[in-house]
Amino acid sequence: MAQVNSLKSLNRASTDVSKSDLFSVAPHLILEEDGFNTRGAFCEDYYERPDIKAGIRSLADAYKRGDYVPPIIVKVRDGKVFVREGHRRRRAILLAISEGADIRKVQVLEHKGDEAEQTLLIATSNDGLPLTPLERAVIYGRLARWGWSDQEIAERVARTAEHVRQARSLLELPLELKKMIQAGEVAATYAAELFREHGEDAVSVLKQAQQETGDTPKKVTRKKVEKKNAPKIGKKVVEAMHKSVSSLTKRLDTLKEEGDTFTLTLTRDDVEELQELREKLAELEAEPRVDEKQQELTL
Repeated sequence: MAQVNSLKSLNRASTDVSKSDLFSVAPHLILEEDGFNTRGAFCEDYYERPDIKAGIRSLADAYKRGDYVPPIIVKVRDGKVFVREGHRRRRAILLAISEGADIRKVQVLEHKGDEAEQTLLIATSNDGLPLTPLERAVIYGRLARWGWSDQEIAERVARTAEHVRQARSLLELPLELKKMIQAGEVAATYAAELFREHGEDAVSVLKQAQQETGDTPKKVTRKKVEKKNAPKIGKKVVEAMHKSVSSLTKRLDTLKEEGDTFTLTLTRDDVEELQELREKLAELEAEPRVDEKQQELTL
């Protein structure tokens, strides 16, 4: 009996081994369909991002070396071969070819499902690049428009229906806010919280925080926004507070205890100082954004 040293020969000898749906296709035949891939949703120049370019570069080098790279998953429609999973791999192949690599055909796996199944592939694939909350939201929104319930979507992506609902709610945010989320300038959950609180003005709140903290376009956190909006206390108010509190603490020895209550004796001057401080604090609350950049202390 002849030795069996390949899957092809083993397939001939055993019914337990069968051929797959792998095909070899010329790279120039593999196309991207506009709007299908949710990665980079609401982003301009997604493939120019440093992290994405670095990933494509790494894949291109792997193709040049002849390393194993998982096949691209495609869908054939009207004679055209469209990527369904492996957009970065497609670009990496073209990059390697442009740099002299002699890649004439690449392996692809044909996807048999409908549009919904093809979209789910983006959410469930092991591409190594995690989806952002907004990229997931676009997938869930697309399925919802096709009549899928939150529970049905949740079951297919191994999440909860509440997760799906919250993710889809991100699609209701203003376009500029979604762009800031995708650019990594603000967390999706905090952006949604600001939108519930400020509506369309949430974008202005974030941009003002960026300008005042000098962090543009770095991520704006809750701490930075709250710090920016914290009331400012001028030196005069601080001095008045210090004087009043000092005066009160010096009189603690005069406290008279009457059960669970205490009586503190104040002079007329003490009372006038406290009244004056109360008026200054009232003015501060009414006008929390006093611009005294060189003479302010943050409360």
